Amino acid sequence: MKENKNSVKREIVVNAPLNKVWDALTKPEHLNLWYTKNADIEFRIGGKGYMNHGWGATSEGVFTEIDIMKRFVLQSIDGDFTTITSLEEISDGVKVSIEYQASFIGEMNQSTKENMLFGTSQFLENLKSVYETGTDNRSKFWKTWIGIAHTTNEGERGTRVLQVKEDSVAATAGIKPEDIILEIDGEEIGGYESFERTLNKKNVNGNVTLTIERKNEKSQVNCFVDAYPVPY
Repeated sequence: MKENKNSVKREIVVNAPLNKVWDALTKPEHLNLWYTKNADIEFRIGGKGYMNHGWGATSEGVFTEIDIMKRFVLQSIDGDFTTITSLEEISDGVKVSIEYQASFIGEMNQSTKENMLFGTSQFLENLKSVYETGTDNRSKFWKTWIGIAHTTNEGERGTRVLQVKEDSVAATAGIKPEDIILEIDGEEIGGYESFERTLNKKNVNGNVTLTIERKNEKSQVNCFVDAYPVPY
């Protein structure tokens, strides 16, 4: 992950022809194969782009720059959020980079930033999967939830709980803010993304054992696994 104060970026290499990857990123019928539930794209400078990503998330903006087969820029309607998509042909495919720029990114809390970048990673991985193997993995995304906001425990193991939603399964299990989740069913948690990916492999309405650290003391907590609160 590359970032400066007001910018964050994710990238991936897709082993597919440049023209196919460009179409995947710019044409509604192709975006719908890997990214959007519904896209309405007027792909020209000054044209508007609307995207329904699923899970209650939508975005829209205006295309302000287009360099065919290389780069395009989508700016939010209010002008304060810019998405820069870049493509570069390399030896093993096309490197796709997505960068977000906004005046408020530097003020975002780390959990919100990690959540935004995790979503971007999920979809970029799905772009790679669809165009390399023909497999759309969106049905496996965002299935499970326990009701916490959390962030990578910088410099240490695990992910740190910031908030516990009232009446959530995490609250019922006794998880508290500032707990550090170290493991899920014995699998070590390396940070925000590690927790989300590991939890999402578990069965809805099942149970997991969380190894937590609270005030330098470790314990194990049994926690129910709830369905993600916003359906696709």
